Amino acid sequence: QAFQDYQNDAYLEEIDMETVESHTTVEIDKTSGKPVRTQMVYVDEHACIGCTNCAMIAQSTFFMEGDAGRARVFQQWGDDDETIQVAIETCPVDCIHYVPFDELKRLEEDRREQNINFKARLVNSNASGATRGNGYTEPQEISGNMGIRCNNCPSRGCKNCPMFGVGESPYFKKKEAERKARMERNRLKREREAQSKRAEL
Repeated sequence: QAFQDYQNDAYLEEIDMETVESHTTVEIDKTSGKPVRTQMVYVDEHACIGCTNCAMIAQSTFFMEGDAGRARVFQQWGDDDETIQVAIETCPVDCIHYVPFDELKRLEEDRREQNINFKARLVNSNASGATRGNGYTEPQEISGNMGIRCNNCPSRGCKNCPMFGVGESPYFKKKEAERKARMERNRLKREREAQSKRAEL
C-alpha cells in the first residue's frame, strides 16, 4: 500500500491536470488489449456547479479545472471504489456518471473545443447558455443522462441500473452472489437432511 501511494504521488507530480485526458492513462490489459475496468467516471461539466465536493473527497481522481471552474476527472479510479462512490452520491446536482471506455474517449476528445457559459448555470440550472453564434457549446450527450437515476444511484443494486450495463452493477453482482450462495447452502442442507432420513430407514 505504501508503495502504491508513492507511485500515485509521483504520478500526480508529473502530469499536467489541466491538459491530461484520463482515457490516455487508463490501464490496459496486455492480453485482451482492453481496459482492465469496464466502467469509467466522467463529469458533465455543463451541469456541474463547481461546488468542489468531489475534488475534496476523491482528490486522486477529480480536480477543479481552471477555465470554467468545473470538476473534471484527471485519473480514472485514482481513489478506491468506495471513496469515488461517496463523491458521486454526494454530488448535489448528480453530474458525475459512469460511462464505458469508448464513450469516455469520445467525450474527452469532444471536450477539447468546449466553451461553457459559467454565468448561465448560476441563472438557470437547465440552461447551458449556448445559442447560435454566441460561441458557447451545447451540453454533451452522456449515456448516464439518458436514464432515470435513483436518489442514491447505483447503490440500490438495481439489475437495470442505467449507470451500468444490464446486470453489471457491482452492487447487483454482490447481491446476486449472496443470493446464489444462500441457494447453495439451502441445497446442501436439504441434501444432508435427505441423506439423514435415508440412513434412519
